[in-house]
Amino acid sequence: MLDEPRPLFTAKGDARGLVKHAYHVAAEVSGYVITVDPARRFTLAGRVASSDPYLLTQTPLVFVIPTTRGPMRWPVESLTVTADQLRARLSAPEGS
Repeated sequence: MLDEPRPLFTAKGDARGLVKHAYHVAAEVSGYVITVDPARRFTLAGRVASSDPYLLTQTPLVFVIPTTRGPMRWPVESLTVTADQLRARLSAPEGS
């Protein structure tokens, strides 16, 4: 359906994304999926491999993934962690 979010990036193999505050790693996220809906709202979902609860409360946060063209970065608008699951609302990727 055209109104449903579609996957934009999905973690492959052991790939991990990082939630960062400045140069500090606030969380490592595995099995992540970034989706985008028709209104260009980006959502992140994944498993928390490791995290620093204090750093996750700091702002600004950014989600960074490796790509063949270099890292891609999304500013984090909001974030929740429940058990080992992370969900976040992201802004458009930097440089887009």
